[in-house]
Amino acid sequence: MAESAREVSGRLAEAVVIERWQSARDAAGDDVGTWIKLARAHAELRVEGPLAPVVGGEAARTQRRWRVLLRDRDDLGLDVRLRWRGACLAVLAVARDPALPGLASLLCEGRAP
Repeated sequence: MAESAREVSGRLAEAVVIERWQSARDAAGDDVGTWIKLARAHAELRVEGPLAPVVGGEAARTQRRWRVLLRDRDDLGLDVRLRWRGACLAVLAVARDPALPGLASLLCEGRAP
């Protein structure tokens, strides 16, 4: 049975900031862009599975993955990130479930700011 919008709305208790990379080039052609704030939103965040191993250069480390549920927006995609409690969450996937109309589920991974 699908959850009602009211039931889901009560779960969206965490404040997140949605940001998108604004590319810019300097005289040498280097990307000197910055992250710009698109909006503040309320979301539900849950840890998604075990820590995922990542290899960066010679070092192996683990990154926490999160499932984030929030109200759907046209600008949600793989080119945005979320800021939550001082953490940066890179969006790896966006899913829209017909059973939860008006909501989007994002698979995110913790990243360095």
